Amino acid sequence: MVETVRSFFTNWDIYKLCIEHNTLFHREVGTILRARLRARTAPFTFLDLACGDATLTAAALRGTAVRSFTGVAFSAAALALAKENTRELGCPCEFLEADFAGYLRKATGAFDVIYLGLSLHHFERAEKRDLVRQIFRITAPGGEFYLYEPILHGGESREECLARWKRLMDTRYKDFPQAARDALWEHVSTADRPETVADYIASAKDAGFSGGEVLFTDCENTYSLMSFSR
Repeated sequence: MVETVRSFFTNWDIYKLCIEHNTLFHREVGTILRARLRARTAPFTFLDLACGDATLTAAALRGTAVRSFTGVAFSAAALALAKENTRELGCPCEFLEADFAGYLRKATGAFDVIYLGLSLHHFERAEKRDLVRQIFRITAPGGEFYLYEPILHGGESREECLARWKRLMDTRYKDFPQAARDALWEHVSTADRPETVADYIASAKDAGFSGGEVLFTDCENTYSLMSFSR
């Protein structure tokens, strides 16, 4: 599964299409994140796990009190774009070409704000829980963890979720080239392991986080942005 995910995200052009067409609701999530981050008046450190090209987070961080940015991703092409996208933040930026799961298990130090978007669902449930525990370990006291993920509906199986997602290919992704649509479906059908919002919140609380606020769910109930506090 890891190699399937790596192969898909190495070809960054398909993911760029998703960003350009806003099929993953980056605009809405970015607006919410920006408002939340601007409310942090004290300087803060920011860790972007599986950062990709950092389009979402760089835009959300502009004009905030961010004092350092760390981005982790295994796509060299995406990281090159992330370096450009974060150039105007006016703070030290570090970029690490690595699998975010491997990075987490070795990471030291602590971050005030951690964001992980559209990546945790690629792991099995036990691995998800372990990764959230690792995130808690490196979240500074008083810090925040933002998680944005595809979601299962209550009582829905993975197979039912995939069938629901397949129907989106005829609506949300109808303007994509067929090759891109095929690649997206292959990725989702082989690599995605979404959970319910309740499951994500339970994992975070088991790790030690408090809160569990749902900040955004799209109109078709496919993705949710959650926040947790330490």
